[in-house]
Order: sequence, then C-alpha cells, then structure tokens
Amino acid sequence: MLCFSKAKNLAGLCLLAASPWLRAAAPPEIGKFLEDHCVECHDADSKKGKLDLDALSFDLKDPKTLAMWIKVHDRTAEREMPPKKEPQPKAEEADAFLKTLSSQLVAADRERAASEGRSTWRRLNRYEYENTLRDLLGAPWLQVKVVLPEDGEAFRFNKVGEALDVSHVQMARYLGAADYALHEVMATQLSKPEKKVTRYYARDQAAFAGKVKFTQFNRSPERATFPLLGNEADIPALDGTGPLTVGKSDPAKRELEALGVVASTYEPIEIKFSSFKAPMAGRYKLRFSAYSFWAGPESEAKWWKPNRANTSAGRTREPVSVYAETPPRLLRKLGAFDVTPDPAVHEMDVWLLEGETIRPDAARLFRSRPGNPGGFHNPLAEKDGQPGVAFRWLEVEGPIIDQWPPAKSSSSAICR
Repeated sequence: MLCFSKAKNLAGLCLLAASPWLRAAAPPEIGKFLEDHCVECHDADSKKGKLDLDALSFDLKDPKTLAMWIKVHDRTAEREMPPKKEPQPKAEEADAFLKTLSSQLVAADRERAASEGRSTWRRLNRYEYENTLRDLLGAPWLQVKVVLPEDGEAFRFNKVGEALDVSHVQMARYLGAADYALHEVMATQLSKPEKKVTRYYARDQAAFAGKVKFTQFNRSPERATFPLLGNEADIPALDGTGPLTVGKSDPAKRELEALGVVASTYEPIEIKFSSFKAPMAGRYKLRFSAYSFWAGPESEAKWWKPNRANTSAGRTREPVSVYAETPPRLLRKLGAFDVTPDPAVHEMDVWLLEGETIRPDAARLFRSRPGNPGGFHNPLAEKDGQPGVAFRWLEVEGPIIDQWPPAKSSSSAICR
C-alpha cells in the first residue's frame, strides 16, 4: 500500500501492479487517473468523504459498487473533484478518464437491464394493497393497511421494489387482511338491510348536553355549551329552571333548540352525536342543521370571556370539519362545510365503518386551555363578543345499498 498511495516517485509500473482496481479488471486509464489525482485523499488511511478507493472493487455487477463508481464519475465530470485547491488534471487526461469510465458504466447498466429488466419486480405496498382490495371488492370503506407491517423505503419512497421484501410475516398479514376484507363484503343476511332515516338532536346527546352544566374541571364559560333557541339564549335550560329539551311534546320548539360552542374540539369540549353508531360498514348520507351565532362579553373588564345568557345573531362564516370516531378518539376525517348566520342543512355522502359515531368540530374557533394567572384570552374575541357555532341536529340516512347481495361480493354467500 505504501507503494500505491504514498510513494508517488516510484515507477508507474509498480503503482499499477499494486492497484486493487487492476486486480479487479479496471482499465489502466482509470487506475492511473485515480492514483494521480484521488488516492492521496481517498485511501485506506485518509478516507475523506468516507470514500476508500483502496477498498472499492470494480465489480460493476454489484449495484452498490456501480452506484459508487457513478458518483466518482459525476463528481469528476462536474469538476467537484479534485478540489480546486488541489492540482487539476489536464483536460485531455480528465476526458480520457471520463470516457473510459462512462463506457464501462453504460455497458454494465445495459447488461443488467438486459438480464433483469429496468425495474425490480415488487409487491404492492400496503397503501396499494388496500386500494386494490377496495376496487376489487367494491368496498371503499375497507381499512386494512393498519394491520400490515410498515413498508421498506429507498430514496425516501415506499414504492421501490428493492426495499419491498416479502417475509413469512408479510404473507401472513396479507392473507389475514384479505380474509377480513372478504368477510366485510359478504352478505350477512338473506334480506337487504333496511335503510333508515333517523334524526339525532344535539340536546339529546350526552357529549353536548353534559357541557351545559359546569363541572369541577369545566368552570370556564368558553368550555361549556350554550343552550339556544334560534339566536337567543335559552335561559330556563341554562339555569335549570326548565328542561334542557322539550322533546316530542313541542315539535316546533324542538326544531329551534340548539347547543352552541365558542371553542373547537379540545378536552373537555368533545361534542359528538354519540347516540348514533353505524350498524354496518357502508355508504350513508349525513345532514347537519347548524349555524353561527355571536356570544356577548361577560363584562367590560373581561370582554374575552363569553356570557352564555347574552347571545345574538352570528356575524361570521365558520368552517366545520366532520370526523368519524371509533372510541376512544380514533378519528377519520369525512369532510367539511361552512355554516353562516342563517340556519341551514348541510348534506354529506360518506362511507362509515361499523360502530363509528360522528364528531363535528368548529375548526376555526380557538382551543380552550386552562388559564394562566393572567387569564387565557380567546384570540377571536372582540370587545363586544366572540363567534360561535350552534348545532341543532344530525340526520343519518342509511346504510344505502344499491344491490343485495353486494355486486362485487363473491356470490350471495351467507356467512357468520
């Protein structure tokens, strides 16, 4: 090695004879160029840039070795190497080196492509496998990727065949996911499931109504819900002198009842229509009756706190995000809509999993946190109040089934 990397004053024949590149069948032009301009900084002792040319073979059939020689070629072609502070090779010398190395690299790449093809055969990654099952079985709601192992990555992509190995664990998980998917789409009864239209009023939901009264943890008005009749505060429901809801006894008044919030979803403000749970996986229509309102200030001194007894018509357009929730708190976004000061019904066509419930979130409103000694100020609050979103009811239509048994299920088999 002394002969090769340190004693440059020795005969070139000695240098080349000891060269590992020549022993690996590299053309002489390559070995001579690297010895003259590269090895001093990239030998076994120096390894600058973590490159050891002494240990680098010229086996271009090996992908990693090929990639390293491509890097050597490109750095030289771009004049990054040798560094500008070092003696530079003559133009004809560099051109000869690059031409020889390039021809070797191209030949190796063509040989590999001819024998193996341009791309490596690969399996589907877990996202592709899930989408394939959804298309094949006509079941857009299928959730199977979560049960499959994480895919390998190469160059920060999870679609490169070289990184997508197949193990016995992988096969077992794929088969398990396929079995689950088949059971999900097979008919479970002879008759077509009945499509129902059911309305769930906000004041009947524990997650809404439970926030009307203050609890040990929920002592701030911005963390409670606002009983409303239209835009006006429902004082009897608020102070407990009247029922929270009139229920079926007064249908007209019940349609005006709403519960509002001035904060977005955050513990303990986790409003949801928990009375509804999807009876089976499939397609549903959701209809929300909602609008924006305005909550006046608690006082002139504490204008950032809302007064639950002082409400009026809304002034803002507020976005509402809608999530499907599998307890506890496993959320899946379904879509969004905007509410305005005018009460309106907003419809969404969604796919739900069995057992999921519906959680709306007034996404633009602030997240209420326990106050610091100086108090927590709502950044959306103004001197005369702050915006809020009120919900009247959720109406669910479904499951919506066009054909029974499902068109893409494997026959009309009855399972379970």
